[in-house]
Amino acid sequence: MKHITYLLLLCALLVSCTKKQNQLILEGDFTQAPQAKIRLAVITEDDHIIIDSTTLKDGHFRFTVQGNNDMEKARLSTPMLYQILFSYDNTLTTLAQGGDHIVIKADAKSTSGTYRVSGSKEAELMGQLDSALAAFVQPTNALYSVYEDNIENDSIRESIENDYIKLLNNHKDFLTDFIRKHPDNLASYVAFYQSYNRRSFFSEEQDFELLQSITKSLLNKYPNHPYLKKMKQRVEVLELIKQRKEQQ
Repeated sequence: MKHITYLLLLCALLVSCTKKQNQLILEGDFTQAPQAKIRLAVITEDDHIIIDSTTLKDGHFRFTVQGNNDMEKARLSTPMLYQILFSYDNTLTTLAQGGDHIVIKADAKSTSGTYRVSGSKEAELMGQLDSALAAFVQPTNALYSVYEDNIENDSIRESIENDYIKLLNNHKDFLTDFIRKHPDNLASYVAFYQSYNRRSFFSEEQDFELLQSITKSLLNKYPNHPYLKKMKQRVEVLELIKQRKEQQ
C-alpha cells in the first residue's frame, strides 16, 4: 500500500512539473497607467507575433503563456524574447521560458530604462542591458540637442562629437565585458546585436572574434535554438571569407 501511495505521489509530481514547464507567467505593475491596455508578443527568428492582450487593473497585469500545441511547447522549452507593448515605440523586452514566473515593475510612460525585473537569470540580465542602454541614450540625446543648436559652430560640434565617441566606446566596453561574463546566456546574443537609432554597437566583420566566441558558447548550450541559426550561418560565411583571404 505504501508502495502504491509513493508511485501515485511521484506521478502527481511529474505531471505537475510537466505542466509547469509548459507554462510561463509574466506579471507586474506599471505606474502612471492604471487602466491602460497592453499586448504581449513573442519574437521568433523571423517574426514578431502578438499572442495576448490585457487591460491593467490599477496598474497590475498578468499574462499566462501556455504550451497548447507542439509549436508553443517548443517555444516554451527554451528562453525566447517576449515583448510587452503599450505602443510600438514604448515597449519592454525580456527573455523567458516555460517554468519561469517573471515579475516586472516599470513606469508605463517610459518603460525603457525604468523597469526592474526578477524571476530568472536571463530576465535579470536583460534588465541590466536595458539599464545600460538607457544610460547611453540619455546623454547622447542631450548631446544631439546641443549639436543641433550649434550646427554652425565647428569647435562645439567637434567637442560634442568627441564626447559622443567616448559614450559610444564606454557602452561598447560594457557590452563586451557583459558578453565575456555571460558567454552561454542568450542575453549575450541580445547584447551583441543591441543597437540604437538603427546603429549597431558591434560589427560582425570588425568584431568577428567576439561573434565567433559567443556563437560557439551559445550553440554548445542551445544547439538547436532558432535565434542562433542565422548567427551560425553568418560565422560560417565570415570564416570562409577569412580563409580565402589568407590563401591569396
